[in-house]
Amino acid sequence: MHSRFGRSRFGYLWALIEPISHVAVMSVVYWAINRQAPVGDNVILFFVTGVLPYFLFQKTALHLGGALRGNQLLMRLPLVSGMDIVVARALLEGATWLVVLTIILSAMILGGRAPLPNEPLVCAAAAVMTFGLGFGVGLINAVLMTIWKSWVMIYPTITRPLYHFSAIFFFIDRIPADLRDWLSWNPMMHAVQWFRAGYMTDFASAALDRGYLLKWVVATVLLGLCLERVTQRRVQSA
Repeated sequence: MHSRFGRSRFGYLWALIEPISHVAVMSVVYWAINRQAPVGDNVILFFVTGVLPYFLFQKTALHLGGALRGNQLLMRLPLVSGMDIVVARALLEGATWLVVLTIILSAMILGGRAPLPNEPLVCAAAAVMTFGLGFGVGLINAVLMTIWKSWVMIYPTITRPLYHFSAIFFFIDRIPADLRDWLSWNPMMHAVQWFRAGYMTDFASAALDRGYLLKWVVATVLLGLCLERVTQRRVQSA
């Protein structure tokens, strides 16, 4: 946990502050220009149900990337494997996100700012798939960031546009068809729509393809497992 959050208590608090700050900034922008929520009448809930799934993927994929690189000494112990470290870090990321989700949504519900989830099991399924995608990409990152040092800088750069292209702050069905078709290649767009469809009673997206996201999850996890197995000795000696 210290390798993830540091030794300061602020590290733990930042896991909560960061998603709230993103939602707050966009909410203020919408309020300042007098815009309504893209779907429904609760702009804060719309943004929260977009930011939280995105952070689950982004933080899992990014922090799993440094799991092997930052624990080389631990991997030299005879009973500790690279997969043990990756899985432990993944569980930490998942648990952290669940705590953040519970705090934010509980505060909104108790404060009268959000209803209870319309279909909790649908939200849970979307979260599991999003976490699976983050785990798969994170496992790939864990290998690449260890054997190819430049990937540490390349990955955040090439994935930064996902924040803008995952329909976090807009409704995918209301943009031009040509652009919607391009954005539909992004698996995180489907993860966000899936989570929203489970939480919001008045949300339905024709662009949502659950099967497409599932294929990405399976493909990235399998590729990550294969890379970890093939490069196991090289990773341990890196």
